[in-house]
This record gives sequence, structure tokens and C-alpha cells, in this order.
Amino acid sequence: MTEQTTALAVDLGSSSGRVIAGTLRDGHVVEVEVHRFQHHASMVDGYFTWDLDLMWREVRAGLSAAVERFPDAVSVSVDTWGVDWVALDEAGDRVTPCRAYRDERTVRTLEAFQSHMADDRLWELTGIAPATINSANQMFAFLQEQPDVARRTARALFLPDYFTYLLSGEQRWSRSHASTSALCNPGATDWAGEVFDALGIPRSWVGELTHEHDVVGPCIVEGLERLTVVRAGAHDTACAVHALERDESRQTYFLSSGSWSVLGVLRDEPLLSPEARELGLTNEARADRGVRPLFNITGLWILQECQRQWREAGQDSDIVRLVAAARDVESLGLLINPDEPQFAAPGEMVDRVTAAIAAQGGPATPTPGHVVRTVLESLAARYARGLDDLAALTGSPAGQLNLTGGGSRNALLCELTASAVGVPVIAGPAEASSLGSVLAQLEVMGQLDPAMRNDVISASASTIRYEP
Repeated sequence: MTEQTTALAVDLGSSSGRVIAGTLRDGHVVEVEVHRFQHHASMVDGYFTWDLDLMWREVRAGLSAAVERFPDAVSVSVDTWGVDWVALDEAGDRVTPCRAYRDERTVRTLEAFQSHMADDRLWELTGIAPATINSANQMFAFLQEQPDVARRTARALFLPDYFTYLLSGEQRWSRSHASTSALCNPGATDWAGEVFDALGIPRSWVGELTHEHDVVGPCIVEGLERLTVVRAGAHDTACAVHALERDESRQTYFLSSGSWSVLGVLRDEPLLSPEARELGLTNEARADRGVRPLFNITGLWILQECQRQWREAGQDSDIVRLVAAARDVESLGLLINPDEPQFAAPGEMVDRVTAAIAAQGGPATPTPGHVVRTVLESLAARYARGLDDLAALTGSPAGQLNLTGGGSRNALLCELTASAVGVPVIAGPAEASSLGSVLAQLEVMGQLDPAMRNDVISASASTIRYEP
């Protein structure tokens, strides 16, 4: 390891983005948040759309501040949430705004999609659970609803690869992100040609599917030319799992808790049994050539939407006070099912949770504390079911659950989860995606021996152990 080197992680979530500077010094990584910004999808011309121009302005501003503050910065990498993509023309310009995965166009075209590709066959070909948010569904809907724009499309870049393209001028298709699309074979070693053909998606829209943890090239953005653009993990969960200490003698089970809850296990090969298909398992790729079979569960998005509704109504929406209120109230003993579609859609979430509580004999007007506690208890119960299912599929019971992301800061959620799953929960690092990105960048740039990763993680990451 060198004495001091800094890598810059651009970590884009579906509600906020960050630029993190991670400096390797004396065997541990010190992370500094240089820039953070909020963003959200909104309706544009009848479609739920991301503001990529705003995101790109903020990314550039954050990186400019970072290189000024950290003159030893050597590299930059971008990670984002899964499934979303950008349509480009022959000149490499966007032909349409970037549609968000929650846009209802995929619901409108679902029946037509399934007439071209049955759910069972899609899972056989890809190892990805059928879902309207998948990139395959999005591209099919794009072809159905905007055929004129689709005809002008030359390339379809997944979201992190699009920002990497803006930084470097190079178009790549990163395996960890492409694996979320339902357009790759199980384990994401190649594209699933039958899916493209059945859905009418032009194969010319994509290039070679490639592994990550590589150098893309020099940054071409003015003022940032000193940086080397690296693919440290295009998908945020692929970055997050790279920040977990691993014991190669046992299975590593993880939960990335954010707007989505991603509950999975680290393996070398996908899980493709009929039981896995029936359970809705999805096999996504890691950036280091392995796979991460997992369940995508609607997560803290439910609370975020509750907060939004309370805020718009002029009520207290502070998450710290809401969780404190949830801790103080007695449990209603009732659960909602986070997998129900109503809890994944934007809208009046407090009303939906309240209706689900009342339908089970609970109060018609529960307090915010009871709403929050019910949501957290329901998530913990869902994690317990998912962990049991994963253990049955792998044949290896979990010894502990590594919980990363924003949910690791929610002590009540961690306590409830530990009690529900029946094994210790190791909460942290909270900023696992950025730490994983920094570690991978340092490895790619030759600044960190991969064999030293566990030691560096142990010295860098703050964790809390919650017993059942």
C-alpha cells in the first residue's frame, strides 16, 4: 500500500447523490463527503422521468470541489441504482428523457410483453425475477409507445455507464448493472439473445458485456483531466458488497437497506432451481466476477413516501423523531406485506398503510408512531422470511446478517431485524457503496493489494452488532 492515495466515488441513489473522497492512509480508508444533492423523478410529457441534466451538473460540481480539496485524487467511478437506462442516437446524444423505473408505461404494456415472453421462460433465460421495473420491460414499453423515437436510438446505455461515458467518452456495458436488466443469461456472462429477439429489442443497442474492476480511460471533463475513470462497480449494491469482510469458509448473507431492500448471498454461481424461481429470486452479478442471488424488497421507500405525505400535510416528518415515536408505542401486532404492488408505487402511502392496518382490525387512525413501527416490523418479518428462503436454497444457514446502507443507522430497524431473523445483525458500514467503490478503485489502480482488503475494511468501517 502507498502512503496516501485518494479515490472519488460518485454514488447516485434514487433520491440523492453524493461525491465521496476516500483516502487510503496508514492501512485504513478515511471517507469525506464532499458534495451531496437531492433529486427526484417527476412527470414530464406524461412519463415519470429523471432529471439527468441536474444530476450531471451536480456530479461535475462535486468532482470539481473534490479535486480542489484533494489534489492527490487519482481516480473516479460512478455507481447507481439498477434497471434504468438512457437512449442515445448515433452522435451519442440523448433522444428522450430518461424514464424512471416506477413509470407506469411498463404496466400498460405488461400484457403485450407477456404475450412475447412468458414469465417462466424469461426466468429460465436470465435467472432474473420477472418485474415491470426490469430494463427488458422498459425497452419493450419504449418500442411500443414511442416507436418513432426508438427508431432514432442507436445505443442503450445503462445509467452508470451513461455517466461514465460523459466522464470518459467511452461507451461500456457493465456486467453488474446489466445483470439487473433481464437481458443477460444467468450469471450475466453474455446477453440473452432470445429475449432481445422475442421482444423486438435491437441487439445493436448494446455492445460487448464486460467485467468491471477495470480502467476506462482518462477523464475528458475540463478541470478533471488528472483523474482516471474506473469501473469499480456500476451497480450500487455491487459496490456495497465489496465493502463487506468475507470469510471464504462460509456463506456471506447481506442486506442493503435503502429505498429498496436488497437481501442476498455472495456466491460464485447463480441459484437456478425451480424453488428459487417460485420464490422470486433474482440472480444479479457482482463487479468481481461473482454473483449475488437476492430478493428485491420494497424497503424504506415506504417510510420515505409516508414522510412526504406528512410533510405536505404540515405534520412532523423528521425521521429521527418518527422512529423515536415508533420506539415509544406498543406494537399493534399487525404487519403489512411490503411485496404488495401498492407499497412500491408513489402516492399517499400513509393512507395505504393505515388501510392495511384497519383491514386487520387495527385502529382506523393510527398515530404516526404506530405507522412507522408497523412498517419497520413488517420489513423485519420480510427479511426473516427471505433469509430462511436463502438458507434453504443454499443449504447453508446464516451465521449472521451484514446490514449496510441507510437502514443500518436505524437502531430500531436493526433491533427488530435481529429479533426476527434470529441471528446477529452486523450493522454497517452505512456508506458501503462508496467504501466499496473506493476499495475497488484503489485495487484497480494498484494502490491496494486485494489480499489486504479485509484488514482495510476492518480498520475503516464502523459497525454495531445487534443480538437477537
